This record gives sequence, C-alpha cells and structure tokens, in this order.
Amino acid sequence: MEHEHSEEELKNIAKQLSCPEGEHGIKTGEMMHASNIGMTTSAIDALNLKNNETVLEIGHGNGGHIAQLFSRAENINYFGADISATIIAEAEKNNQVFLAQGNVQFKLTDGNSLPFHNHQFDKIFTVNTIYFWKNPCGYLAEIKRTLKLNGTLVICFANKTFMQNLPFTPYVFKLYEVEEVKELLKNGGFTVENILSKTEQIKSKTGEQVQREYHVVTANTL
Repeated sequence: MEHEHSEEELKNIAKQLSCPEGEHGIKTGEMMHASNIGMTTSAIDALNLKNNETVLEIGHGNGGHIAQLFSRAENINYFGADISATIIAEAEKNNQVFLAQGNVQFKLTDGNSLPFHNHQFDKIFTVNTIYFWKNPCGYLAEIKRTLKLNGTLVICFANKTFMQNLPFTPYVFKLYEVEEVKELLKNGGFTVENILSKTEQIKSKTGEQVQREYHVVTANTL
C-alpha cells in the first residue's frame, strides 16, 4: 500500500526539490539527476554547441551530465549556478577532472540575480528550474544581461498537466503552459526560435512507469 504523505512531508519534498540540502539533499540530487537526464540531454541537444563557446547552466544539480556536454564540442567553458551549497559540493566532487583543467566553475547564487559579467555567455540553459523563479521577469532580465548579443537560451520544463498531478507541486512550484513561457520570453526581449515537445517514460516515486511530456524552448536575444 502506498504511503500517504502528510502536508508537512509534501512541503518538505517540494523544498528539497527547489533547494536540496544536507544528507537528504545529496540523495535528492542523485534522484533528480536520474529522473532529469532525458530532459537534460534534450536541452544540451538544443544548445547546438560549437567549439570555444562559454555556457552557463542554471540549476546544474549534481553535475553528472557535464562530461556529456563537453563531448559535444571542443574547448567549452562551462559555468554552473545553483542556489544549493550541498548540490555545488556534489557537482564539484563529480567533476574534479574538469575543475582541475580549469574549464568548469560553479557559483552559489540567490535565485534572483546572476553574479556574472554583461554579455559573458554564448549560451545559457536550464532544466526544471523555471517553477522556482521568484521573479520570472527580473530573472529573465538577468539572463539576458549575461548573454551575448544573438546569444541562445534554452529552457526545458515539464508539461503543466503532468506536473499538477504530482502531490508536492502545490507547494513552492509555479507551473507553466508553453504559451505562458513564450509570452514571458517575448516580454523579456527574446525571440522564440523553436519549441520541441517530447514524451518520455519515467519511473514515478511510487515505482510505476508514467509518461512525462516536457518542452524544450529555444530563444535568442534580440
């Protein structure tokens, strides 16, 4: 029989997913990496990486996918930004070789601003973080500021219909339809270049196979 979570437990799950902390946070990071890898790969595909580009990932999780990103092009400079010190420590542990080579850096951020220079990045991507943006317009302005002119932003997120069936999303999460994300980007000075919608089979927390629909939105700065 499936364990019914109390409201308090569901709030804690939502909190851990938005900002994994401590021992539990490490396990959450591992679980998130496993369940997100299909979405992450789709986002990396959409980046269409070229040699010598500088890339920022917002909400990099435990960084288990960074080697995959480096295999796509030569001499990539990767920056990761996350709001969880626990997760950054895990990502550093999982990417010691790249850190030693000097082409990976992780930064702790506040989720509202990005501690990077104007026009620093060729490309920025983020997977399953948009639900936690406290001020979406302000955050998008920060993303635009740090992107080069004609830079690319890839946002990957799960379909609202799928997400609202999860018991913990009433807390902390703000769910989006594709049209809302398009509108947000347009108002933020981006041109939406492509929207890819995909369906994948994933294992739910209770162990059964479920279908998740997700969207990969590619946009360019004007």
